[in-house]
Amino acid sequence: MHTHHSHSSDHCHCAVPSTPEQVRALRIALVMVASFSVAELWVSVHSNSLSLMADAGHMVTDVFAIAFSLWTALQVAQSAADSATQIKNERLNALAALTNGGLLLVVSGWLAWEAIGELRSPPPEILSSPVAITAAIGLCVNGINAYLLHSHAADNLNLRGAFLHMVADASSCLGVLVGAVLIAQFGWYRADGIVSGAIALLILTTALPLIRQSWAVLNIFAAKTPSETI
Repeated sequence: MHTHHSHSSDHCHCAVPSTPEQVRALRIALVMVASFSVAELWVSVHSNSLSLMADAGHMVTDVFAIAFSLWTALQVAQSAADSATQIKNERLNALAALTNGGLLLVVSGWLAWEAIGELRSPPPEILSSPVAITAAIGLCVNGINAYLLHSHAADNLNLRGAFLHMVADASSCLGVLVGAVLIAQFGWYRADGIVSGAIALLILTTALPLIRQSWAVLNIFAAKTPSETI
């Protein structure tokens, strides 16, 4: 009986069903991230900034991650309220969070590799002004999305994954902005590679707890007997 109690307390945070407010927040985030990622990618190519391109790449993966989170939330919101369906929804929420964490992990690894390459061979020129402006806009976009998702992240693992994507993006935009200022003021092009590496580390630190938590939830269900999951 003690074991059953600990299991329920471990995954109660994702048992809350998706609400219309959660679905709306995810839809707004998806539209804003998809629109801005295209513009950011274009600016990064023309400004020769790896850190900005890295953030754009991160936001492109966010488009897929948030779309999956939105699909999951819609499935949970439209499902029945019986016990078996609730358990299925909890598994689906955990799977969405695990997918988000996996995408964050892949982006972190790619970005770290690119940052090392740029530190070894800094670019001859980076257009700091468009990088700074784009990063500032990105900070606002991701800050708004993080604010919209924050109130739902405490009790829904799927929404928590989407929220962490927004926090990581907002933080990386801030890093890109700082790097652009250093380049503009001191001509220190290595700042771009250092910022890229810092973003990779930040993404890694947000991905690992999410992966660990969602994996633990999935293992709880895997360890239960068929009679316990019905």
